[in-house]
Parts: sequence; structure tokens; C-alpha cells
Amino acid sequence: MRFTRRAALAASITALACPALAQSDFPNRPIRVIVPSAPGGSLDILARLIARHLGERLGWQVPVENRSGGGGNIGFDAVAKARPDGYTVLIASEPLAVNPSLFRTLPFDPIRDFQPLTMIATLSQVLVVHPSVPARNFAEFVALARSGGPEINIGSAGTASPGHMAVAQLVHARVPLTHVPYRGGGPAVQDTVAGNIQGGIMTLPAALPFMQSGQVRALAVTSSRRSPFAPDVPAMAEALPDVVVDSWQALLLPAGVPAEVLRRLHTEITAVIRLPEVDEFLKRQAFEPAPGTPDELGALIRAEVPKWRRVVQETGLRLD
Repeated sequence: MRFTRRAALAASITALACPALAQSDFPNRPIRVIVPSAPGGSLDILARLIARHLGERLGWQVPVENRSGGGGNIGFDAVAKARPDGYTVLIASEPLAVNPSLFRTLPFDPIRDFQPLTMIATLSQVLVVHPSVPARNFAEFVALARSGGPEINIGSAGTASPGHMAVAQLVHARVPLTHVPYRGGGPAVQDTVAGNIQGGIMTLPAALPFMQSGQVRALAVTSSRRSPFAPDVPAMAEALPDVVVDSWQALLLPAGVPAEVLRRLHTEITAVIRLPEVDEFLKRQAFEPAPGTPDELGALIRAEVPKWRRVVQETGLRLD
């Protein structure tokens, strides 16, 4: 009986120690990054950039998984329900804060179910049109849309994406447009280039190569100010002050991740973002690097949720 009690005590001590041992040994297997949109968009570009350099630093592969659909909700929910052990990371943008106002019921809460990790970068959304569209600038585009002519279809990276919210704000400002959601900015810009839709609102990094090649025409950015990467492209707010969408990209974890694991990931990932070659790549792709603390990211998301709730109420937008 004495041996049995000692064995039980030893087993209990080992069980208590295992989480600590696992944390100090973190990581001891691959870490996956979930992208809630299709390949080719800005989130996908960022995820693969960070995953490659993070894997080199940690000595483990960091595979990227695209879980598109549902306005990002499929990917968000996958991470919210993942084990909070640091081996599942979410890359996200505005839809994480927008969706609670667009969908009546969601299986996750953007504040309660996620642990903020760090901001990665900010960037501008840009309205581009196919060269066949008879509008050389944003003022002409607004006039064209208001003229009562043929329907103007504008694509975006998906339901609840920043581009979608910009279209909703334009419609609210009496600029008649039809929103066409895609599974990522890549497919949206490709269909614009092909002339299958008249234009699109997507991230500047996704559109920039096609702007530079002349395959699309940039008319305006949705950010509150002009982008330093496209200074000749005006902000929509210069003509329509209420049409503003500032975009951000960030990394989050499932809620409940141990503090030691959070610190390790934050240290390694912010080091990756600050690497000269990463900083150079981001700026070349029209991202503005903006690494920060988990608390700073948490404060941003807590501010974004009520902000987008007001926008949704004002525009009357609802998805279910």
C-alpha cells in the first residue's frame, strides 16, 4: 500500500510538472498559421513571409493553412476552438472586429476567445478599375455611378472585408455600386484585370503590381490619408469625408495560451518583423510595419468592434 501511495504521489507531481516542462520546451513541433482567406491576398502574403522567417528562427516548420469562407468566420472559428498551446496562430484583419455586427450569431467572440499577439502592419485599401471604365479619377467615377448608367460591379476580398465595408460606405454616400465578394484579394484583382467586373477595392499590396503594369487604374485609397506608397492616388475622404477604412493586419492566438508561450512567440515574431529584409519587403509591398505589444493590439480590437458596429448601423448592412 505504501508503494501505491508513493507512486500515486509521484504521478501527481509529474502531471503537475508536465505543463511547465512543455512550456519551457516550446516549441517542440511545427506551429501552424491559419489564414482566413484564399491564397494570393495580403494576409496570405504576410503569413507566408512571417512563417518562413519564424521557422528559420525556431528550427521548426511553420505551415500556412488557408481556411477561407464565411467572411473569415471559418478560419476565425478554427483558431478560437484550437488548443491554447501556442501551436495555432491566426493572422487577421478588420473582419475579426466587423463580423460581430454583420452576423446575428457567431460561434466565437473576437475579444473573449482570442489572445492578441502583435500587430504586423497597416496598409491602404485602393479602388481600382479596369481600363475600359470611362472614369479617369475618383470624381469621374462617382459621377459615373450616380448617372444611372449600367451597373458597376466592385469586387472585394470577401464578405465583411475592408473592401466590402468601403463599398457599403460608398453606397451610403449615394454612390450606387454592386458588391461582389471573393475569397481573397487575389481573385478580386484578377477578375478586375480580366474585365469580368468593373473594379475592385482591395489592399494596395494586392493591386500594386497591376497598377504599375497599367492593367488596372487606381482611383482612390480608403485610408484617412494618402498612402506614402502611392502618393498621387487621393484618399476617398478628400471628396467624401465619411468614407474611411484604415486597414491593419495582426496575429492572435486562442485565449488561454500560457504566459511563457505568449512571451516567447511575441519575442520571436516581433524580431522577425524587425528583420531588415522583412522590413524592406513589407515596404516594397506597400505595407507599413507596425509591430507592438499584445496589450496595444487588444486595445485596438476593443475599439474597432464598437466603431464598426456604428458603421453597420448607419449603412443598414446585415448579412443574416
